[in-house]
Amino acid sequence: MKLGGRQLAIMRVLWDRGEATVMDVQESLDLERPLAYSTVATVLSRMEQKGLVKHRAQGRVFYYQPALSEDGIGTSLVDELVDRIFGGSPSALVSHLLESEQVDPDELDRIKRLVSQHEKPQPKKKGGRS
Repeated sequence: MKLGGRQLAIMRVLWDRGEATVMDVQESLDLERPLAYSTVATVLSRMEQKGLVKHRAQGRVFYYQPALSEDGIGTSLVDELVDRIFGGSPSALVSHLLESEQVDPDELDRIKRLVSQHEKPQPKKKGGRS
C-alpha cells in the first residue's frame, strides 16, 4: 500500500475526525501549499477507487471516512519500508534508527521496555492454532 504525501495528510484528517466533507478536509490539511477544493475532491475520489476511503452521500454532499485503520496502514508502510530500503531486515531499520540522532535517551528507554515485553512468552489463546 503506497501513500503519497497528500494522501497520507488526508488520511490523517479522516482518522482524526472519523468523517469529513471535501471542504472539511481542505480546511484541515496542514500542507506547505494549500490544495484547491477540486484537487482535494479528485484525490479523495482516487483514494476511494483504491479502497483507502469510502463515502456516504447526504443530498449532494459526500462524507468521507477512512476505509483502513491507522494501524493497518502503518503496518503496511513499515513492511514496505523494511522490504524496499532495508532489504527485508527489521534489525537494519532498528540499527539505522539507533545510529541516527532521532532516538534520545527517553525514547531508547521506551524501546528497551518494548523489546523486553516482546521477549516474554505470550500466553496461548484458547481455540487458536499452535
